[in-house]
Amino acid sequence: MKYALIGCGRIAVNHVKAVKNNNLEFVAACDNVIENIEILFNKQMPQDADRIDRYTDYKQMIAEHPEIELIAIATPSGIHAEIALYCIDHGINVIIEKPMAMNMSDANEIVRRSEEKGVVVSACHQN
Repeated sequence: MKYALIGCGRIAVNHVKAVKNNNLEFVAACDNVIENIEILFNKQMPQDADRIDRYTDYKQMIAEHPEIELIAIATPSGIHAEIALYCIDHGINVIIEKPMAMNMSDANEIVRRSEEKGVVVSACHQN
């Protein structure tokens, strides 16, 4: 399964471990601070880092990688819903770090659109 990660801060380490444990094909990573991606890759996967594309704009990443089947969202909580809805609208399955959304209206919209688009959504409780 072709995988991408949005948000490469402190919790991203757990997502990289999950990629390795589940034999996912890590194709791209996105963070608004490109150095965060480099730090993550240098610590967790230095041997594979050169083959993974890096982005500061998740919309550009999705546009340039239409093959992505699964995206994990590990950004600050306040933007989880916005990013999840964008991914869902592009037919991509998502894993969303807790909380899934900051309010029930956004959470319900994520569920509604995922059902409409036929994609899987999972809230992640990494610990």
